[in-house]
Amino acid sequence: MVSKLSEITGRDIFTEEGNKVGTLQDITLDADTGRILGLLINRVDTEFSERIGIETGKGVVIPYSAVKSVGDIVLIRAISSTGPDEV
Repeated sequence: MVSKLSEITGRDIFTEEGNKVGTLQDITLDADTGRILGLLINRVDTEFSERIGIETGKGVVIPYSAVKSVGDIVLIRAISSTGPDEV
């Protein structure tokens, strides 16, 4: 179990199909509610970038609603080309 958000930064992120997405860089929060909004991913895998239609080398924000589980890795649901926001 993760007790601090900082404990999950640097973990690899995979889709439920087993495709590597990238590495968790940061977490976006709603400052008013403290609610987690999304995960900022850096080192986005080239194949994943091409599949969702973003420029290679860019980071993405995965909506927190896409997160299935957090453990040794972060597991997310499949993301469509309209899902994440480019950063």
